[in-house]
Amino acid sequence: MHRGLKELVKWVEEHRDDLELNPPATSSEIAMVEQMLGGPLPTDLKEIYKRFNGGTLPVGTLLPAGNEPGTIGATVREYAEAIGGDFLDPELLLPFHRTLEGSLLAFDRSAGPVSDTWSIVDYYEDTDEHRLMYRTFDGWCRHCVAEFTSDDFGEDFDLDTYLRSGQRHVQVEPDVATAHATVAHALKRAGRASEAMEAYLHAARCVPPLEWCDWEALKVAALIGDLRAGYEAGQRLCTRAPERRWNARETTPGRVAEVMGYLARTDPEPGPWMRLFEQLQEQANASEAVLIQQIAAAVEEKDALPAPRPLRDEPVVPAQDDMDAWVQAVHEAYSAGYCRDDDLLFDPGLRRLGRIKDLSQMLSIRREF
Repeated sequence: MHRGLKELVKWVEEHRDDLELNPPATSSEIAMVEQMLGGPLPTDLKEIYKRFNGGTLPVGTLLPAGNEPGTIGATVREYAEAIGGDFLDPELLLPFHRTLEGSLLAFDRSAGPVSDTWSIVDYYEDTDEHRLMYRTFDGWCRHCVAEFTSDDFGEDFDLDTYLRSGQRHVQVEPDVATAHATVAHALKRAGRASEAMEAYLHAARCVPPLEWCDWEALKVAALIGDLRAGYEAGQRLCTRAPERRWNARETTPGRVAEVMGYLARTDPEPGPWMRLFEQLQEQANASEAVLIQQIAAAVEEKDALPAPRPLRDEPVVPAQDDMDAWVQAVHEAYSAGYCRDDDLLFDPGLRRLGRIKDLSQMLSIRREF
């Protein structure tokens, strides 16, 4: 029995009277599920079922072994139907837990033939999004125990508890991108832009990475003027990739070039940036290729960058004659969540304002959930 499972079992036994747990599963119930799946369940999961066959934990509901509604067997069939797959497919995800947010945690059976090495994926049924959540089942168990035994266990959810939960996940599994992305998102909302940028970069370095984290890191780097971080994120974003990877990056070659232009024009040695612009131009559509060429030429000649392509039909914060009043209006819009980093970078009016006033201060604003 692995360390995390031992800790989880110990915690459950100490708090059993406060939990809604099912009686232990019988050997025949476990065998029936394994027969349906055409292979064994992970050993650690079976160890849990020998003590309680599913039930409610503080982090959600552990699905019981069985085939009736609400069990692993039924949920596998529901998942297969949702994605248009075959529930008999031996590489189909194996859901075992429903989180408080409503998503499913599932073993990734395609990760290998040995069940005890399967990683854990988070699946959102409403968006059909899949993401690696835990490297191992033991990692999930350890994170659960870290949550249950933390000083803020049971407190109302807020930005600070969200951040600490992400930090606990990073401590348990420092090579999982989702953990770093959680921390990055929390730090960003907390107004700790530089720390958030580093956490986004950590998420993008993991294997597998969360590729959209490089895009977030690049935008923050441009706004706070961090050449090193911006170049690191830019290198990965400029790597040649098919359309599906650009979709995962949640951006386009032209947008990347627009943001890199912010940084490249301040670098006394823009040569490396010029090579990145070339990589982007090779992957762009016709209109964006022209834009990238214009940006690269402006950087090389130290001319003004082309006007940004606005994200909205109307200015996010209308221009005002009083510069200080305009900055205050941006401050209020950013605090309310209406004005975003993308607006600071791509809104033509805010681009002009940023040449006069330092708008990077907006990133130090704390925004609660």
